[in-house]
Amino acid sequence: VTKKRWRRLWSLLVRFIFITVFIGLVGVSAYVVYLDGAITRTFEGRRWTVPAQVFAQPLEVYEGLDLSQEAFIFELDRLGYSENTSGESPGTYYIGPKTVVVTLRPFQFPDGHRAAQTLSVRFRGDHLSRLLSAGQSVSVRLEPAVIGSFFPSHGEDRLIIEPENTPRLLTEALIAVEDRNFRSHWGFDIGGILRALMVNVAEGKVRQGGSTLTQQLVKSYFLDNRRTFTRKFRELVMAIILERHFEKEELLNAYINEIFLGQNGRRAIHGFGLGSQFYFRRPLEELSAEEIALMVAIVRGPTYYNPYRYPERAQARRDRVLNTMHAYGLIDDAIVRAALAKPIQLATSRSGGRYYPAFMDLVRRELSRDFDSDDLAVNGYRIFTTLKPHLQDAAQIATLRTLGILERERNLPSKTLEAAVIIRDSQTGDIHAVVGGRTRGSQGFNRALDAHRQVGSLLKPVVALSALESGRYHLASSVNDAPIVLPDFDNWAPLNFDGQFRGPVPLIRALSDSLNVATVRVGTDVGVAKVASRITSLTGKAISHPFPSLFLGALDLTPFEVSELYAAFASGGFRTPGRSVVVVLDEAAATLSRYSIDVKQMFSSDNAAAMTRALQITMQRGTGRSSQFHSTGIAGKTGSSDNYRDSWVAVFDANLLTVVWIGRDNNTPHGLSGSRGALRLWDLLAQELAIQVALVPSLSHALQWAWINYQTGSETLEQCRDAVNVPLPRDVDLPRDSTCERGSDRRRSRLGKWLD
Repeated sequence: VTKKRWRRLWSLLVRFIFITVFIGLVGVSAYVVYLDGAITRTFEGRRWTVPAQVFAQPLEVYEGLDLSQEAFIFELDRLGYSENTSGESPGTYYIGPKTVVVTLRPFQFPDGHRAAQTLSVRFRGDHLSRLLSAGQSVSVRLEPAVIGSFFPSHGEDRLIIEPENTPRLLTEALIAVEDRNFRSHWGFDIGGILRALMVNVAEGKVRQGGSTLTQQLVKSYFLDNRRTFTRKFRELVMAIILERHFEKEELLNAYINEIFLGQNGRRAIHGFGLGSQFYFRRPLEELSAEEIALMVAIVRGPTYYNPYRYPERAQARRDRVLNTMHAYGLIDDAIVRAALAKPIQLATSRSGGRYYPAFMDLVRRELSRDFDSDDLAVNGYRIFTTLKPHLQDAAQIATLRTLGILERERNLPSKTLEAAVIIRDSQTGDIHAVVGGRTRGSQGFNRALDAHRQVGSLLKPVVALSALESGRYHLASSVNDAPIVLPDFDNWAPLNFDGQFRGPVPLIRALSDSLNVATVRVGTDVGVAKVASRITSLTGKAISHPFPSLFLGALDLTPFEVSELYAAFASGGFRTPGRSVVVVLDEAAATLSRYSIDVKQMFSSDNAAAMTRALQITMQRGTGRSSQFHSTGIAGKTGSSDNYRDSWVAVFDANLLTVVWIGRDNNTPHGLSGSRGALRLWDLLAQELAIQVALVPSLSHALQWAWINYQTGSETLEQCRDAVNVPLPRDVDLPRDSTCERGSDRRRSRLGKWLD
């Protein structure tokens, strides 16, 4: 009985095991079939998450350009060009006496493809004197610098590399180092696993991995990083499936575009295309043997072998890769000796180019009107912008230096002052630089776009403009700078900054010397509603229930809004809204959206001429006279808020309009007026600018140039003291200046004749 019972139990156990194994095999088979279909469909229809690339404005190079040899080389270095003995291969240059030979890389511009092109560039002093290509004079554009990307929430960023653009040395090095049996195995390599196990046991630590390139691709593309038996089993099955359905070269190309190679903040560097830019700021096809070896070395552990943090560890790993490449005949004796002798040389910027978060913030906001953020993050768009890197860098450097100087001079706590800078084209409105704070590369609060601060005297030119538009005023009109009380506004009695009154003064002096009382008299005569309406038309900011304090700047604007206001003065009376994006292309270089310049005339050319001249005089002998550039023909206005909480300046010449704000985030006083704070920052920045005289529009027949006394507004002569040259109505009859000898007729200056 006992034997029969045991036989029955044994029979049941065998059946149970058989059924369990059978069900398990069926389940595994079904799972494998499911995986086969799912993985094949996913991989066949794979679309890499390719974030949009954002480009700066390209530098146009032509004969006669104000560009020194040193500055030209700096621009090439910025783009990742390297010096060699000939400069005849793309991405390289050669330096000779007053000469640079450079071969430009091919590049897809919005208006067409530019093939690689060798140039001979000659310099004379600080000028580019000759620019030849194949013996012919040419003008060219350098390819624009990459200044950022819009990557998705998971942080993956990459540049897709096609098989034909992948260096053979890279693919063969990957196979030799990571998976020497890649071309013969079916997704897994028993020999490789056993070999890695033996090496690791012998050395007492993990020195080799057993995963094939296909398994690594599966782990990166399909799976997470959990180390479990189930995940390893799925990795093995999925690798076999990929090998069954796809060619080796397809898998290798997918690996080259997918593998993780490093981290830059929230941005994950995937693929060798972006890795090349991140570590060396050069295209993959331009890398040398030792640079390719370093990239291959990093694959084993991007964090552990991070060359920025652990250069010695990374170099040791790189050297082992170089020796493996030599052992497999990929590089010869001379190359390996030279490569081993070189230290690791990385790009100075860890972003693969300089990133400008404040400007990128503006670009994102402009694009949000036409594009969904998800589209920008995954579809590989190419966005061409108006940023000029040399201006952006100069503005950021001037900001950091000036704030440090001001804090030391005034015994302010370190790093308590903040600043914002906007630089835009005076005529087109193109935004060339945005500084959102003192910290370079900070992605925090963007003060240039979001800091609403009281603008103070920056609004006084709008009061003057409104007065000119009323037809009752011109620049020599007399305004009484005497005590005034406004009973309809709680008996408000404004005072000048020094508490003094100057009696009758011309409108030009009221503006240039920033006289509060005289400005309020003009504003109340014109009407606060008229001034408020004009401010709204220039900035787009609605003002509800305006009060006379508006005349003195009791209005909060952002630096960007201030730049919109002053753009009308800089452009001769036209409103040209700020533009940061020029064109957006898709992956195939087809145009998705083009952003044209929008121009609208806001006030007459005559009033524009009068205001530009008034703002020039403001810089020459008014509140801007402390500038070292006050006599260069620049135009602008300083501004300060109550108790010196905000320091402002807006300055323009023929080319650029710059707005600077300095203050504290907690809005506490710092004691800096516009001329003692923001103007000093602009002065430092202006040392890097090619300043041109501000453009004064031609006068109509209704106006003529005349010399007046700045203090009194009376007619005078060019050689007389306090004489300033301004546009005035032809029929105006001014009192004569009795303090200076005069002729019988009004004389027009040489400047006036030239401008008229």
